[in-house]
Amino acid sequence: MAAAAGVAVIASGQVGTLTLERGVAGTLVLRTTSLAALFMIALGMVAVAIGLYAPRYHSPGPGTSAYQAAYTLALVASLGVLLAGSVTTFLVAWEAMTIAGYLMILRHPVRVEAVRGGYLFLALGEVGFMLVVGALGLLAAKTGALSFAEMAARAHTVPAGYEDLVFVLALMGFGFKAGIVPFHIWLPEAHPVAPADGSGFLSGVVTKLGIYGFMVVAFELLPRGPVWWGLLALGLGSASALLGVLYSLMERDWKRFLAFSTVENIGIVVIALGASLTFFESGLAALGALLLIAGLYQVLNHAAYKTLLFLGVGVVEHAAGTRDMDRLGGLARRLPRTAVPMLVGSLGIAALPPLNGFVSEWLIFQGLFQAFRIGSHLVAVLLVVAAAVLALTGGLAVGAFARSFGIPMLGMPRGGGAAAAVEKKQPWLGGALLAGACVVLALGAPLVLFGLSRVAGTTSGEHLGSLLLVPGLTIIPAHVDFSSLAPTWLAVCLIAMLAVPVAISRVGRGEEAGRVGQVWAGGMLSFRARMQYTATTFANPVRVTFDRLYRPTVDVARASDDPAGQSGPVHYGFRVTPVFERALYRPAGRLLDRLGAAANRLQSGNVNTYLLYVFVAILIAYGAALL
Repeated sequence: MAAAAGVAVIASGQVGTLTLERGVAGTLVLRTTSLAALFMIALGMVAVAIGLYAPRYHSPGPGTSAYQAAYTLALVASLGVLLAGSVTTFLVAWEAMTIAGYLMILRHPVRVEAVRGGYLFLALGEVGFMLVVGALGLLAAKTGALSFAEMAARAHTVPAGYEDLVFVLALMGFGFKAGIVPFHIWLPEAHPVAPADGSGFLSGVVTKLGIYGFMVVAFELLPRGPVWWGLLALGLGSASALLGVLYSLMERDWKRFLAFSTVENIGIVVIALGASLTFFESGLAALGALLLIAGLYQVLNHAAYKTLLFLGVGVVEHAAGTRDMDRLGGLARRLPRTAVPMLVGSLGIAALPPLNGFVSEWLIFQGLFQAFRIGSHLVAVLLVVAAAVLALTGGLAVGAFARSFGIPMLGMPRGGGAAAAVEKKQPWLGGALLAGACVVLALGAPLVLFGLSRVAGTTSGEHLGSLLLVPGLTIIPAHVDFSSLAPTWLAVCLIAMLAVPVAISRVGRGEEAGRVGQVWAGGMLSFRARMQYTATTFANPVRVTFDRLYRPTVDVARASDDPAGQSGPVHYGFRVTPVFERALYRPAGRLLDRLGAAANRLQSGNVNTYLLYVFVAILIAYGAALL
């Protein structure tokens, strides 16, 4: 229903508002906008897929009912965030969504890692919430309004310095929920411990709400600002995209891999939004709208294929008993109804034609390549650098998802769980639905772009005119007179080209058709599972290339029964600690520990001392009030 309502709102282009006086949290203001409608479509798509998936994934048992209640609350609260029309309504819905998400992560509260993942999600979410309260509260104070519509109408009255502060607070506060580097560390900790459908919801919906909140502030509530706003978002997005894909390549746990991939994809969205703000603030409205459309397209795409991949990993974990890619293999034969949708999702997220990820990233590249139209050479160079980072990220992403699909799904089983995996009674239908959504978003790109152009027009407040020319099925972006794309015909041509290898295979069979020979591998006549590439060895060239960034800790261990000085099996392993944890979070944690130890000294146990503390606090508060 949410998706259908979103489509109706975008088609009508109307903004509706409902105000209820004396609600639970005071005045309750709800509204529908085209931007919120787009995110409602993503929410509805993810919710329907999880609804088809969850009943067969969750077996009845302790905690199941509580988890389902938490998920329902998170779903309703997320919808409340999108429908909120005032600061109060938005903050109440936002906090409810955070608490419900925390309860979803604690599906198995007796596990230490689940407690840690839930704590990081909640703690960082609350830090972000305080920053969001600061941004919206400051904006409300300077405009004298709590309604988003009134705040937007009076935004021009906010002094420039306060506008800058609101923008930075909003980017950081919503960045904690979206998963922008360096505010993202809850993702690789929370996703592995949450159920598969919970991970799909967190990645497909919750991170998108962070993007939505930032867009409401940056594109609606604030007037056009200085160019550095867009460049700041562009820089954070570039760092998120590149570091996300680099650290994903070092992960063997499939869900941690997908968590870092979410950081990468959110970074791509923020690159598009940052470039959009830069073009708008440089007076190039058509190009700003083009990048805004591309970012929104990436939001829809990521909601589809990342939720699909998380649900698929849940099926694999149920069937094989592990998420360790180095212990899987050959699952495409054993789980075909899961493998095919996951192949579609992997091709889409790797931005390979003709699937949906290719369309949105192609549009982002086309916009960034127009940097020469900006008068400032420095700004143009920074946009080109962002394009180069995006190109490197795209190349690494192709290798990352060739690894994440090829190692577990192809070849021979590397463990007993993979060899015994069966697809009977596995929840594959939700993934199939999302795979279909990926195909529709790719082949129906001209129609999707038509709807997104309406969203971009109402969100940016610019009259876009003929932003995207769509003669037939060909897309020609605004101001881009050297490129065009026909996604539908591209798909038709690629499918038709499959006839060539099929014909060569049939012609070349001849007399060799029934002949079977032994495998020859380095002088051995039998091929064993341990002779295959693993996820670790596949990513080793990247680890060596970026060794200064990773700074891995390498462990070398011999088998326990190997006599000293003799050859025997040697096991190599390595651990990578992300740079933001080494440089930011660990020092911050040590500082908090020292502050906590110092604060403990204040607890003397003497009532008179405590009364003195209260008296001093009152004096300080009174002095501040006088100032």
